[in-house]
Parts: sequence; C-alpha cells; structure tokens
Amino acid sequence: MNDTRHQSLFFVSLPELQKLCTATVTLSSQIPETDIRNTQIKTCRQLLFLHQDILSAPVIGTLNQISVVMAISFYKSGICQAYIEKQGATVSAERCHSS
Repeated sequence: MNDTRHQSLFFVSLPELQKLCTATVTLSSQIPETDIRNTQIKTCRQLLFLHQDILSAPVIGTLNQISVVMAISFYKSGICQAYIEKQGATVSAERCHSS
C-alpha cells in the first residue's frame, strides 16, 4: 500500500510573557504511592482537556507535582483553582509576570 503523509503548517501568535502566570499544583498526600504517577498524568490530561486556556505538564523529577501555565486573567477567574481543590490538590506556588 502507498502510505501518503501530508505535512501541516500552523501559524499562531504567541502570548505576551507579561500576561502569563505559572502555578505548581501539589497532589494530595493521601494518594497511595502506587497510584501517584497515574494520578499525576490523569490530572494533567484533565486540565488540558477541560480548559483550553492552559498548558500543564508533570514536574520533572517528582511524582506529585504538576506545572500549569495560563493567562493571568484565567488564573484570577478562580476556575482552575476550584478544579484543583475539587481533586484534593493544592496550588503550592504561583508566579504572575505582570508589569
């Protein structure tokens, strides 16, 4: 069979750094050690799929933390924090790059 692959080219505008906020999410210490990695990945994916306005990824070298990047306006809305609290996790550090 002939496998034809098409390349795609996308153009996007990058957000201004001054309008972004980063947060570190720490998962609950009540999660069993055998489930912590799965919970980390699952929570990361849920954040990505539920909220198109954010980026999330596991913090390298940890099993219980997730790094989240979002617009300051989205962070201030409290939507992300409410979801995180509902999952039994906490926002342990945030950094907003406002001027």
